[in-house]
Amino acid sequence: MKDGDNERNMAKDAANSIEELFHAAGYDIISKTPNFYPPGYSIHEVGTARMGDNPKTSVLNKYSQSHDIKNLFVVDGSSFVTCGWQNPTMTILALSMRASEYLADQMKKRNI
Repeated sequence: MKDGDNERNMAKDAANSIEELFHAAGYDIISKTPNFYPPGYSIHEVGTARMGDNPKTSVLNKYSQSHDIKNLFVVDGSSFVTCGWQNPTMTILALSMRASEYLADQMKKRNI
């Protein structure tokens, strides 16, 4: 994966836009750069397998189980539609624990 002209142009535009916003709010800009780190360096990459109740708008149910493939559980950050600045590890661990407990229960009941 590498960034193309579009990504670099968007980063430059974002830096310019936030500078304008800060100036309008009366703030001084100490530093500004349109540069960004490579994927995975300073962000938490999540998404692609949305969690939700509706199989038409989501991939996973609330137990991280695939709506379409009953023995498939996705226990990483894929179920998040977005992520804030906080590290998502503890949330991923909590969701993984819930999925594991549900999976064990379903296996005991021979539903999976």
